[in-house]
Amino acid sequence: MNRSSLRSCRRAPRWLAGAAFALALAFGFTRGTAHAQDTSANDAEVEVLISSVFEAEYPKKQFVEALEKLQLASTTCQEGSCSAKVRAKVLVAVATVLAGGLKQDQDAVEVFKLAIEENPKVELIKGFDKGAVKAAWDKARKGKPTGPAVVDQERKKYPGGMRAPRGWKTAEAYFYFQEALKAQDDRAFGLCVGYATDSLGAEDRVSTKYLRAQCAERAGKWVQAIADYEAVSEQGPGLGMHESAKGAKDRFDDLRGKVPKLVLRPPARADNLEVSLDGDRVPNDRLGGELWADPGQRRITASGKVGDQTVTFERDVTLDEGATVSVDIKLVPASSRVTDNRILKCLEESKSREELAKCIGEGTGSAINVKVGLEVTGYYDTDNTQVFSPAISTSVESPTDGWGFGGSFLVDVVSTASTDIVASASPRWTETRYVPGINGFKKFGDFKLGLGGGASIEPDYLSIAAGINASVDLLDKRVTPSLAYGFGYDIQGRAGTSFETFSTTIYQNSVDAAVSIVADKATVVTAGVTAIFQTGDTSKPYRYVPMFDPEIAPLIPVGLASAEVDRVRNGERVLEQLPTDRQRYAVYGRVAHRLESSTFRIDERLYIDTWGVKATTTDGKWLFDVHPNVRLWPHIRAHLQTGADFWQLAYASRRTSAGLELPNVRTGDRELGPLMSFSGGAGVRFAMGEQKNWGLGLNGDAVYTRYLNHLFILERWGVFGAVVAEVDIE
Repeated sequence: MNRSSLRSCRRAPRWLAGAAFALALAFGFTRGTAHAQDTSANDAEVEVLISSVFEAEYPKKQFVEALEKLQLASTTCQEGSCSAKVRAKVLVAVATVLAGGLKQDQDAVEVFKLAIEENPKVELIKGFDKGAVKAAWDKARKGKPTGPAVVDQERKKYPGGMRAPRGWKTAEAYFYFQEALKAQDDRAFGLCVGYATDSLGAEDRVSTKYLRAQCAERAGKWVQAIADYEAVSEQGPGLGMHESAKGAKDRFDDLRGKVPKLVLRPPARADNLEVSLDGDRVPNDRLGGELWADPGQRRITASGKVGDQTVTFERDVTLDEGATVSVDIKLVPASSRVTDNRILKCLEESKSREELAKCIGEGTGSAINVKVGLEVTGYYDTDNTQVFSPAISTSVESPTDGWGFGGSFLVDVVSTASTDIVASASPRWTETRYVPGINGFKKFGDFKLGLGGGASIEPDYLSIAAGINASVDLLDKRVTPSLAYGFGYDIQGRAGTSFETFSTTIYQNSVDAAVSIVADKATVVTAGVTAIFQTGDTSKPYRYVPMFDPEIAPLIPVGLASAEVDRVRNGERVLEQLPTDRQRYAVYGRVAHRLESSTFRIDERLYIDTWGVKATTTDGKWLFDVHPNVRLWPHIRAHLQTGADFWQLAYASRRTSAGLELPNVRTGDRELGPLMSFSGGAGVRFAMGEQKNWGLGLNGDAVYTRYLNHLFILERWGVFGAVVAEVDIE
């Protein structure tokens, strides 16, 4: 293997950690196949190899080379024989690399257990018996620490006759508090947590909780640290410990924004289900919701029964700071699980670092998530407009490698005989629109870059759009600013007429800047601003605007029916004419807050443009988890807007000797007039399948629109409905 490969391995310690753990298991597996005489012919050679690892490679953090030497020690014992004492030393060496070098505490505990099984009298390597190594060792010994730090051989004992000093109720609590301070000074933070816990068991003191919180934070035990910091911040002021309380409050606020979240999704059917995280039982009522977990590698195990068959699950996950990781608990028959022996035999036969990696390579590659969705929506209103829109979408994403891409295709079938169509003497028409789209993104550390494009194709209109967006995670992913730019190129024509014969071109540039802030573990706030710059003639070539005599126009009432309009209007047919430049601006915000079993979300958008339209839109949704597989939500929306500066209920025209005088700007577009619209409804989503990776959603809304200064119509009622089916394939 060349030097570039060595450097690559150093940059990728995840497989190395797994290889070290698997190497230890392999060594443990081969002990049963060692020579029956179990001589100690190779003991001296193996002990020299172990010593050289901790004199040369380990202090230099050359963990790849350390692993290679320990594999050689393992091979030496396999080919000849080693005593149980030396075999245990090899296992202790591997576990020390795991805990002290690679920070794989849970694996280190398991390997230390193998070492203790091999030789119950085995000890830690002198000079490498503190900190994370010592903590993992103590856990493997089931809470019975050994070595020079032991007081009277057991931590629960302390020198007899000790009296409690002033301010302390028990000597035991004081003694363990002092031991915790010593461990903190030695940077043995795991041991510090243990001693502080013993002290609190004898006497509940806020100062001890503060010490335990500080050590727990440094030891990576953030959940414990958060709980202690919160207790100190609440109890400290009442005891005059204002500085400690303030410091604890600051650390509490910082840590709770960074602590990883783990969602354990239970199987659909299983009796006697028991789920554990790092050996601690997770209550079943906490499954499916967010759990705070310590950063680093965590081990998830589960067991249950399906019928008379025992089913199990086991998985290691690595939780990064601020991340939220979801794990589907997929129970399988115990007899069908891949046993460690397959890995052990592979490692026993591996002859190179590359082969070591291959032994644990299965399942360590990038996870690929594929999502496919199908949506069918429909709309109908009292203005004789119907819309039917089927759509399909798919996406492929690698959460571990930080990339993804997707595509969608929508078809709009619109049929209408609305009042403005009838008023223009146009027959009912049906039109189909096709909307393809693609998108993709790539993450570079905390930076994310995305691209997208799409089109809208109609018989008389073609729209092409493309965009780029970027975002970056700051302050431990609690603040994420983003910036996006979009470009649109539209060609508007007439149905049945080629664009070469008649068309207008419309250009659009848009910029969106936003920031998302994780206010606390349950609240996310998003705010942003959008600017759209549009040039080109957007006047509809089919829309005719009725004209009236100057004396009659002021007398026209709101909502005058089309028959009455035809009776008093002038005879000329005048096409709509809009300004050829429009600038739109909007500011928006969203607050989403998670409660115990529900989430509410409120959106607000304020809008203004250079045509004089001003609007406000408020949208609210409250999602309730009524069942682990069912989510239900009500939905409300309110939209209010003013009309454009040039909007008029009735436009006046005049015939003079010079010809027909018309308003330079005129429109019959109802959406440019003053109006108010309200909608409300509900939705439900069902999660299905053993891993809840199938989803079916139904939602519907009733929409009421009031037109405040329009011809032909005063109000409109409509209904909107959607059916969404989706599947996640991991």
